[in-house]
Amino acid sequence: MFKFSARLGKISATLTAGAMLIYSGCSSTRARPEWMQTMTFWDKKEVDKTYKGQIPAERVEALRAEALVMSTLPPAEQQAKAEIYANAYRDEADALIRAEILKAIATCGSPLAAETIKAGMGDASRDVRIAGCEAWAKHGGPQAIPQLSEALRKDASVDVRLAAVRCLGKVGGQDAITALAPALEDPDPALQYRAVQSMRLISGKDFGDDANAWREFAKGGQPAEISVTQRAKLDLF
Repeated sequence: MFKFSARLGKISATLTAGAMLIYSGCSSTRARPEWMQTMTFWDKKEVDKTYKGQIPAERVEALRAEALVMSTLPPAEQQAKAEIYANAYRDEADALIRAEILKAIATCGSPLAAETIKAGMGDASRDVRIAGCEAWAKHGGPQAIPQLSEALRKDASVDVRLAAVRCLGKVGGQDAITALAPALEDPDPALQYRAVQSMRLISGKDFGDDANAWREFAKGGQPAEISVTQRAKLDLF
């Protein structure tokens, strides 16, 4: 019994140490990025104070809860939170947590939020880059469409590119329709289909699943829309 209890104690200590390693950040010796030069919490005291002792599931839950109320906070508080999130993102080893940080910071009105999401678009993890696309759709702003457009054109992961196409549909506007045009030329039929769905969402127009008609529309043309009867027939299949 004594041996069993001692073994449990060792396992518990190992798990605790592992959790603390995740939240203390394993990359604090890396050079500070230029876009973080103005941040005031670089000593990570705020990050440690906020997240110390939390296991990953608890931290994800906390980030999601904070995201729900972030937009209601005064600008100064949003800025303070954005700095905490940006520091946490930089030092976080767990890709799941980095993805949740991007989703949470997307609800901040601080300019630093956009810079952190932009950094996330270059993350090594495909899932984090997908979260970055979703964050742009939520955050909006002048960088959203250019960043999503770049992901659509250049990201090596088709899943990220699909996310970029989907999120361009959420951002909306004529510029988003223009940004979606390259997806209609992509050899991947999934990207073409998703681009059509996003263009349909933005424009309210319906050219069926005719990629050529949507290409014409993306270039400023006015192809004929399908009728309600034609749409009903398509929906049957």
